[in-house]
Amino acid sequence: MKLLLSFCFVLGLLSVTAQVVEVSNPYKLPPRTNKFRIIGKNNDGIIVRLYGTEDVMDVFDEDLRLITNKTIDFRNKSGILQHVMLNKTGAVIFYLSQDKKYSVLLAQPVNAKFMEIGKALVIDTIFDRKDMVASNLRFKPSADQSYLMIYYPSFTGSKIESVKLLCLDRALQILYNKTIPLNRDERELEDSKFLVDNSGHSYMLLNPENRMEGATYDVFHFTGSGDLSTYSIHTDKAVFGEPSFETDNKNGNLVMCAFYSDEKREEDVANGFVYASFDPANGMPLKINYTPFSKEFITELTGRETSEKGRLYTFSIRKTFLRNDGGALIVAESYIRDTHETPVAVGIQPGYSSYRTSTIYQFNDIIAFSINANATMDWRSIMRKKQASEDDSGVYSSFFTMNEKEKLRLMYLDDISTGGMLNQYVLSSDGKSERNVLLRQSEKEVMLLPKSGRQVTPNQVIIPSYLNGMFRLVKITF
Repeated sequence: MKLLLSFCFVLGLLSVTAQVVEVSNPYKLPPRTNKFRIIGKNNDGIIVRLYGTEDVMDVFDEDLRLITNKTIDFRNKSGILQHVMLNKTGAVIFYLSQDKKYSVLLAQPVNAKFMEIGKALVIDTIFDRKDMVASNLRFKPSADQSYLMIYYPSFTGSKIESVKLLCLDRALQILYNKTIPLNRDERELEDSKFLVDNSGHSYMLLNPENRMEGATYDVFHFTGSGDLSTYSIHTDKAVFGEPSFETDNKNGNLVMCAFYSDEKREEDVANGFVYASFDPANGMPLKINYTPFSKEFITELTGRETSEKGRLYTFSIRKTFLRNDGGALIVAESYIRDTHETPVAVGIQPGYSSYRTSTIYQFNDIIAFSINANATMDWRSIMRKKQASEDDSGVYSSFFTMNEKEKLRLMYLDDISTGGMLNQYVLSSDGKSERNVLLRQSEKEVMLLPKSGRQVTPNQVIIPSYLNGMFRLVKITF
């Protein structure tokens, strides 16, 4: 069904803006598919993958009518699908055929109905335990979807023995297939980053355990022809939380954004953020700048005056968007995970009770920092929200970001309940933000998962809903 919101009214600080909202008919997930993911959109329609112990591919047309429902069961397929790469029409599905001692990675072209086209192509053979391969094989596409990086770590005890890394183009031609010997502690892989740019250049970044003060990352860089160079990049200050690395496809640089801490105390605290760009061929720093959090910023954020230097707690970087001038936009969010025990009476005798332990998930304010080409801050913007839920892993919380180049839309539920509203902050390129309502869930009988949404065109987003065992899609066109 469709709803054209062509009116505007004020509700406190909120206003409803004009957009078209469409909602699919509800349907139950098949018994063996308890998870779902929006793959994207091509000429065939909107592609959704349902998976669990089996895989089902659904295709919806522009009116959100289900036109294809195909269970994927290729010959010799072992386990669930590994990756789906959409073409203008049809797709390529990557899957494993496994024996006890080795796994064969295959790529099967399919048509608009997800029927097989010809025979599957053998991409590679991996000699390792089948459960290890199925758990650790990873896929990373470039921003323009022209290249696909596939990587797999091999372990010996608690050591990473090596990493196999290969890169394919859209025609499934292998640009390079390399194995990098490492002999590193497996903990270094936990904070690792893998990237591929729009020229087929790939990067593996490892954070070594024996790092000095500050943050050091060992970089393994492959050119589009498979030539390997290795180097290290370093920051003078310790990194707080998880840093963000991006390939700047316009300016050709490797970019790092992170919160940093210059304190020696044990508590986790960020004192500012660092922006750094590096030459991807040799790791030479091009620009590095440390921006401390001012007292004025902390006062604005917390509402309390402070006489100390700026300290930021509970915030983590969620998104980084690169600017055309070589700068970046950092988007961070406050997150708190806590547990509490509630007494539960047992029997009728007073004084006897047991306790139920619950996990509380809180996703609160969003902060955006805009960094210019000189690596200094242009502006910052604080966007207020409060989200709390219990024992749901926070799947309905946080936010989804839609990039419209001249502005960003940050969508989130104001309350984690069926009575909640889907709100958005519209953040313009000058740092000004406006908050308004997109839809009321009770009117549509949906329970949205905003952070599982997908932007499928420059002005269109698809957000899944899961309520009372029923799955639906919500399409919003601006």
